[in-house]
Parts: sequence; C-alpha cells; structure tokens
Amino acid sequence: MGVRYKGNSSYSATGSSPKKPLKIKFNKFISGQKYYGSKILNFSNGYGDPTLLREKLTYDVVAKYMPSPRTSFASITIGSKLIGLYTQIEQIDEEFLERNFADFSLNLFKASDVGASLIYEGPSATSYEVQLELKTNETANDWSGMLSFIDYINASDNEAFCKNYSNYMNPDNVASFFAFAMTFSDFDSYIGSGRNFYLYQTSPSGYMTFMPWDLNLSFGGYSNGWDVYNQSALTTSNMAERPLFNKLMGCQDFQYKYLAYIKDMITKHASTDSIQKAIDKYSKVIQSFVEADPNKFFSFSDFSTNLNSKLRTASGSIPGLIEFSTARNAFLFNELDAILPEDYNAIKPSSVASSAKASIHNGSIVFSNFDFCVETNVSFFAPNGKRLATIQKKEAVIEIPSLPKGLILIRIKTGKSAQFLKHNNL
Repeated sequence: MGVRYKGNSSYSATGSSPKKPLKIKFNKFISGQKYYGSKILNFSNGYGDPTLLREKLTYDVVAKYMPSPRTSFASITIGSKLIGLYTQIEQIDEEFLERNFADFSLNLFKASDVGASLIYEGPSATSYEVQLELKTNETANDWSGMLSFIDYINASDNEAFCKNYSNYMNPDNVASFFAFAMTFSDFDSYIGSGRNFYLYQTSPSGYMTFMPWDLNLSFGGYSNGWDVYNQSALTTSNMAERPLFNKLMGCQDFQYKYLAYIKDMITKHASTDSIQKAIDKYSKVIQSFVEADPNKFFSFSDFSTNLNSKLRTASGSIPGLIEFSTARNAFLFNELDAILPEDYNAIKPSSVASSAKASIHNGSIVFSNFDFCVETNVSFFAPNGKRLATIQKKEAVIEIPSLPKGLILIRIKTGKSAQFLKHNNL
C-alpha cells in the first residue's frame, strides 16, 4: 500500500499542518491489490470548509443525476497520533468506470490544475496536454476522439451546433452537470475556473460524459470573482473562454432542459429543506470527531456557526450552508420564473434515480415499483472487486445465479440510478 499527499491549494495553503490531503494506492507495491474493490481512495482534509460537510452533501446530491464518486467520513490516526477528520472519496479510475459504464475500456480525461477551457488550439494533442490529463490508455495515447469533440464545439456554427450536439454528448448529462455547478455555485469547475471535472469518452468517436470532482469549495466557497448568491445561471463574465457553455446557452431546447434540471434540484435534492435534513443527519455523526480533531483549520465554534450562517475570517467570508442555500435557491427561482415555461419538464424518469428498490428474498432479487420499460443491469462482485457475473433483464424478480460461497456484493443499475446490496451466499 502506498500513501502520498495530494491536492493543490488544500495541500500548499495548509503550511506545516500534518493534516494534508492524502491518496492511498492499495496496488502501489502489490499489483492488483484492492480494498473492497477500490485500488485508490482519496482523503480530503476539509481545507476551506469549516463544516467539513460540503463534499459529502454535494456528492450525495449530484449522484442523483450522474456517475459520481462515493463518499464517507474517516478519522485518521498514524501510529498513536490522531491526525484528524477527513472526507473519504472514491477515485475516478478504471474501477469507477467499470462500476458506472457498460464499456469501461475507453479514454478518461481529467481537467488539470491550470483548467481546461475546451477552446480549439489546433489538431495536435500536445496543444491540450497542459489542460487535460489522459488517465487511461496512456500507452495508446489516442486523442482523436477528444480532438473531434473540441473541434466540433468550436468549429460548428450555432445552427449546426444546436442541431447536432447530442451526437457528441448526452444532453441530460451536460445539462445536469452545469445545473449542479450553478445550483451550488461550484465555480471551481468548468463554468468558472475550468478545473475539477472529468470527461469519459464513451465512444471511440468522442462522445463525452462529464463528472464532478473536488467539491470542498461548493456552497459558494470559491467565488471565481462572482456573486455566489446572485450569479445568473445563463450568462457569465467568461463566456468567451468557455465555448461549450456559451454554445449550449444559445440552444433553446438545451437551455430549457438545463433550467429544468436546476428547478428539479432546488425543489428536491438541493432544496433548503433537504439540505437541512442532511446537515442534521451528518453533523450528528461528525460532531465529536470535529471536536477531537487536533489539526482542524477552524474552531468547533466556527463549525457550528457555518452550518447555518456566514463565517467571517481574516481572509474573507465563507457562506453558511443554510444561509447560502436559502439565498441561492430564491435567486434561481426568480430567474427561472422569468424564462422557463411553467409546464416545461424535460427530465425523463430514466434521467434521475429510479424509485424502484431491490431486496433479497429466497435467493432472488425482488424489485418494488418496478418499471418494465427500463432494463436492469445486475453485477455480482467478490469482496476484492472481481466481477463474478452480470445479468441484464427487464424483470421484477431476478434469480441470483450460482456463485462462490461467502460475501457477495451486488450492484443494481436501473436507468442512471445505482443500488448496492450485500448477500451472504451460503
């Protein structure tokens, strides 16, 4: 197992503090070694977030709409020395792709620390390597799909772009990705700084899927020089440097879809009531660990204050979770009312988490509220992450196949939702 520091500002701005962000590679010295199916786990130190909840809250929300890392909390001790409370975050890598995509063999790209604008810089891959990092298939180093994607964004006139953009990206994925960034003023991502997102190329020709990353400065923690409470969802000061967002805002069908996702978020999973319930749940879990953390970057009083209210510090103010949610959602509601038709709803049931729930009875997986129009993908894994079997069916009851004895992990994907079960195979 290999352990190293990670991060940019969360590493450098914390000075001599021992509470640095960490990355653990379980296969660093033993090839193929995994921890419950994961080769790599990240541990975020909560820099810039007095509540230590921003990442957990926002990853929980965005997971309702697109493939996103799983998260939990972790208290880290080295030897007998307590280092502090962290947020544990799943790595976006080959294992993540296998869990979330039918074909997990294609190219994964990550926006670099300098940011990725998706502006066309010419036909050579070397022109983009400072902005985008190829994370899979590095030996093949085939950038043709990415070059095709970027060229299409920039070279197409507005009419042709609006007519054909769905040939290069999933409109629901991109609309919900942008909607999430605007809802939580997560401006340290593509719309703002250009950093902290992944692109997975789901076809050789360059069909791209967006995924979020590094959400410790969500809830307006990174302003990008904008008003995090009242930033318009439709226009930004850097539109010319963000050609994908700029072009898509000129397509009325996409604009309506994007605004409909914002509406869905602020009335459901990102509503102030939903955020409050999540805060009540998780703050009780971590409160004692925050108090005990000897290396926390803010006081326990700051933690308690920032759950609800703005925290003023020597370097500026940090929006409170509830204070931000209340003000931001109110502003977005007003902007939506002036633009989005009242009866418009472009979000298909398959675009968000399905209501069907699975349980195990008498050797079978049984679904409640089953939708026979949506195919279910059920995969069975050993505790080390090895895939044992996969079944694809449109049935309300799926028999568990013959599998090795012992603990079996079951992943159930219906539309874009995913559910996990544990089964002790006797």
